[in-house]
Amino acid sequence: MKGDCAQHAVPENSAALYSTMALHLPTLLYACIAVLAMSAGVMTLFGATQRSYRGFWWWAAAQWLLTLGLLLQTQRDQYPSVLPLSNLLLLQWPIVVLGGMRRFYSRGGPQLHAMTDWMLLALAYLLWLATWASHGDVAARVAAFAAGALMLDIYGATMLTRIADFKTSSALKALAATELLAACVQAVRLVRAGFANDPAIGGSNDVLLAGGLVVVVSALVMVYLALLLNYERTERNLRAMHRKLRFLADMDVLTRVPNRRHFHELAAQALATSQPGTSTVMMFDIDHFKRINDLLGHANGDEALRQVAHCVRDALREQDVAGRLGGDEFAVLLPETSVNDAMAAASRIVSRLGDRQIAPRSAPVSLSFGVVLMKADETIAEALNRADQALYEAKRQGRSRAVVAIGAEDKPVFGESRQLGLTGF
Repeated sequence: MKGDCAQHAVPENSAALYSTMALHLPTLLYACIAVLAMSAGVMTLFGATQRSYRGFWWWAAAQWLLTLGLLLQTQRDQYPSVLPLSNLLLLQWPIVVLGGMRRFYSRGGPQLHAMTDWMLLALAYLLWLATWASHGDVAARVAAFAAGALMLDIYGATMLTRIADFKTSSALKALAATELLAACVQAVRLVRAGFANDPAIGGSNDVLLAGGLVVVVSALVMVYLALLLNYERTERNLRAMHRKLRFLADMDVLTRVPNRRHFHELAAQALATSQPGTSTVMMFDIDHFKRINDLLGHANGDEALRQVAHCVRDALREQDVAGRLGGDEFAVLLPETSVNDAMAAASRIVSRLGDRQIAPRSAPVSLSFGVVLMKADETIAEALNRADQALYEAKRQGRSRAVVAIGAEDKPVFGESRQLGLTGF
């Protein structure tokens, strides 16, 4: 007898121990509600105090609605009439999150119309509602709910993969994976509810526990991903703003060539990689530019500057450096280029300008150039001063020409002078 008692004592103690360790589902449900409420609160606080983008409040709303749905679940035994609203709030999550994604990625979002989202949500909900209204058993209702949730999770994950940024966004990939995981759990619930002999198996503790935990995990992942997506968008905008500010700081907005400061920076970099004494500097301006402004107006004067800059960009090599020094004055550094080749470059600029005259009869645009070969120990600023002297000599000789200056700055000697073919007014 003692042996029999001893043999039966172990199973009884094991059952008691298992019963003690079993999770109390109402307690777990309230814990999930508290966690979801905190996550939704974090999103709401972030959206209210930090910069957020279109779609962010949809994600916050999805969290709050999910929290409310779980809260109503705690009252379903006492108030059965809240169950339809509770299950609708539990089903909405993938669709409302997707609605936020459509707005967040308004230019590269899924191509399928947003109305399809809500139609599928209505279909999933009506499937469960019809089963519930017909007083089906617990297993049938669980199967109907699981089937609808499975469809919505797979649909949401599929739509995420159709967003243009999906391949490069780790957040979108993680969210799609989370929804697929939720779909797998719902598939298990569907199979167990559909094929179990016990009608109540669909509502067994382990299945309910798995379903509840996957909902909470999905919601918590969404909080992290929403903040990550917001951060990624902010970082991208900051990079774009930095590029824009850098462009404004370095480039002449009107002509789209480097401004004086940036020209000197680029010229110094180019000279650092060139053999000393082998580079040529040209300075040029538009002949009688004030008359063009007075005759045609400043808008056409600006257009003349743009056309000149366009011709300069077209005529130069990739390693050449051009810039606008101010007003109608431009400068060009031609690394490892002879004076003759520089004169040919000036001719190419003028030739292209001949095809882009803004008013060839009333105000033809012509250019005058000063050209110097840099000395081995000369800075770009010193070379520009000598080129400026050659430019004034070109003006003195009648404009629309290029003049070469040799010798020191204080004792300039002007060499070759070449007519460039255009005649100003």
